[in-house]
Amino acid sequence: MSEFDAEAAIVWGGWDARYARVLDVQVEGDVAAALIDSNGDGADVNVDLYFRDSDGRWIPGASGNGSISMPGVLATWTDDDRLLLTRTDEAAE
Repeated sequence: MSEFDAEAAIVWGGWDARYARVLDVQVEGDVAAALIDSNGDGADVNVDLYFRDSDGRWIPGASGNGSISMPGVLATWTDDDRLLLTRTDEAAE
């Protein structure tokens, strides 16, 4: 699975496809973010960040309830349940 889409967000994020619902996905080159409603009722929504490794696989980088940043990227959860994925100047060491 080389493209990052809603299915990839469920698989690579380890979510239970019977319950989890993907609200939004954003991809910027080798970085992706997904907004996941983990149980389908809107009560527990997570932002997940992923990075593509040298073999083309998506690797989970961070997950949490709210906007998430990692070196070089920021995923912002908006009020209308969308994601903004932004590259930053901060580089990974």
